Amino acid sequence: MKRFMLINTVIFFLILGVKSGLIRKISNYDTIEYFTKVEGKEILINKNNKWNEIKITGINMNPGKPGAFPGDSFISNEEYLRWFSYIKDMNVNCIRIQNIMPEEFYEALEQFNNEKEEPLYILQGIYFNEVYLKDGYNPQTKDMKKKFKDYIEAVVNIVHGESYNRVNLNLFESYKTNVSKYVIGYTVGIEWQAHDLIYSEIMNDKSPYEGEYFYTSENASSFESFLAEAGDYVAQYEAKNYGEQRLITFVGSSSLHIKKSTSLSNGSTIILEQDEKDNIKSFIDVENIKTTEELKTGIFVSYNIYPSVSTLLMYEGDSGLFFSDINNYHTIPVVISEYGIPSSRLATDFISDTSKGYINETEQAQALVDTYNAIKKSGCAGSIIAEWGDSWFRSAWNTKDRIILDKSAYWSDTQTYSQSFGLMAFEPGNEESVSYPDNSNNEWKEEDILSSKPEVSLSMKSDEKYLYFMVNMKDGFNPLSEDIYIDLDVTPNSGATKSTQYDLQFDGQADFIIHVSDVESSKVLVHEYYNTHNFLEQEKQLQIRPDIINHTSDMDEFSEIMIYTRPKTYVEALGGFVEKQSTETGRLIHGNGNPTISEFNSISDFYIGEDYVEVRIPWALLNFMDPSTKQIHDDYYDTFDITPISIKGIYAGVTVKENNDTINRIDSKLYKWNQWTKPTYHERLKKSYYLLKEELSKASN
Repeated sequence: MKRFMLINTVIFFLILGVKSGLIRKISNYDTIEYFTKVEGKEILINKNNKWNEIKITGINMNPGKPGAFPGDSFISNEEYLRWFSYIKDMNVNCIRIQNIMPEEFYEALEQFNNEKEEPLYILQGIYFNEVYLKDGYNPQTKDMKKKFKDYIEAVVNIVHGESYNRVNLNLFESYKTNVSKYVIGYTVGIEWQAHDLIYSEIMNDKSPYEGEYFYTSENASSFESFLAEAGDYVAQYEAKNYGEQRLITFVGSSSLHIKKSTSLSNGSTIILEQDEKDNIKSFIDVENIKTTEELKTGIFVSYNIYPSVSTLLMYEGDSGLFFSDINNYHTIPVVISEYGIPSSRLATDFISDTSKGYINETEQAQALVDTYNAIKKSGCAGSIIAEWGDSWFRSAWNTKDRIILDKSAYWSDTQTYSQSFGLMAFEPGNEESVSYPDNSNNEWKEEDILSSKPEVSLSMKSDEKYLYFMVNMKDGFNPLSEDIYIDLDVTPNSGATKSTQYDLQFDGQADFIIHVSDVESSKVLVHEYYNTHNFLEQEKQLQIRPDIINHTSDMDEFSEIMIYTRPKTYVEALGGFVEKQSTETGRLIHGNGNPTISEFNSISDFYIGEDYVEVRIPWALLNFMDPSTKQIHDDYYDTFDITPISIKGIYAGVTVKENNDTINRIDSKLYKWNQWTKPTYHERLKKSYYLLKEELSKASN
């Protein structure tokens, strides 16, 4: 009896496990189904039992939004459906996702595609956890391979609507929606960094791989064999468990194609040469990964290429030549899986004119269209824009040490270029921003006045992106003869009580001066003691020799605000280093910042009206690490680092000068704002969305 009860209990839990997805029934299939395949340099798709070429026209999407990091899963079904509609209207046919998305994404995709003759397809990423690489793990060890294969199983199960998933981090997601009919392929792995590849090559022996679906050439590196083995496991697992195959792609290294060239001005082409004498390869060459006849679908190579100045240096800025050379090198289809241009106040290496510094939304739009056409002309099998929405959570190499990374999703940092690659902007405010520098100051109310005199007043506001100022002058403002100086006391650790340079006297300590004169030469200046850039320039030296510090907390000196725009970079084509570059990021841009106006300039900092001046200053420009919790940079020369300190608010005063003589002064007064844990935001489609929509419509006709 006991034995009978035990057997029945085991059977019960086995059935429960299968139904709940904790245990999978393993099946074998006599025939393998597939609806995409590679033929030569083309990708084909089967519709109504006919194979036709498909040019992948895609966009990258992640599950992050204001107030949420990608792993937070806060995006609703309604939001996904709205975004899918916008994307489909652009004539985009594919969404690329780099990792497992929240369950709501797959549910919304099925709901959106239901009964559509031309659905939105997805290119599903199988992510390799970069934390392991940062922690120094060798990805080719038995344990790391097992973790990666477990993740492969999870991804394949999820797209087939199976909840069996022992490695997925979203433990409370059920993943019951089968979207496999929309999955055209899998991206296996990530874009691998050169230093990780070198480390892996050193730690592992070079050995060709031979599997059921994949093998490698004799020239393959150990890491290319590792990728072939991973791709082989994807094909094996899906065929065995679901009787299906899909396209598989790996992300190649664009550095493979940046080789020594002769002068381009005489019409010569780039020489794509591979140094096989070098056994320590720092790049991935997907040409070394081959497939057997058992893989009916085939493979293509993906490239993430952002046409920055450094990337295109040896091509004299000709991205078309770069894309053509990449495509001509390969015997398999090439898809540019990421390309993007930021619409950013600080565009760093994406602009050659460092004195200009920015790329506005109009310029972003035209650059994206030009890049799309260059890829199309090159003969590549497709291109995928990066990305759908601006990503507040992102950091960048030149700003990540200046902010609190764990708080980055709660405010929009216009100084971080990587946050603004999207075609859709997330702007502060539930329906519109609290203020725009434009030809109207109607949004400013009496309660916004911080301090005033009969002749002049200072009003202030703030939101998740900017600190706003409005100086109203009873008799009007003449930028040809008058100057406005707004002095700000941000940190209690330092500040000047005067500026001999600008002949200014302050009633408190000033850390920043916003100088508005005319449309060309207005700028923000920083007290030299609180100058982040100059501190970073000498940080290491001062840590060793603190006795040579010549800064004092009350020194009478204000400086231009500079920031690095390009690190010191080794350029293989030139056989040497390109020196690091900086730009004056404190220079203010005049223009109309209202997106409803035809003259809209997305990176506008200030606007001069008839009797007022509106200014908006990015929080990070004033050394804020996180405005949502009122944390700023602490004393550099005390900590010898960039660390946070909390403040209660900002003191602001105004001086108005005419022909260098002071005619009005408003003493400093404290401006305070409420901290926030949930940012407000609204969506706004950028000009790049509409221009690309127009261009993609031409291509589809």
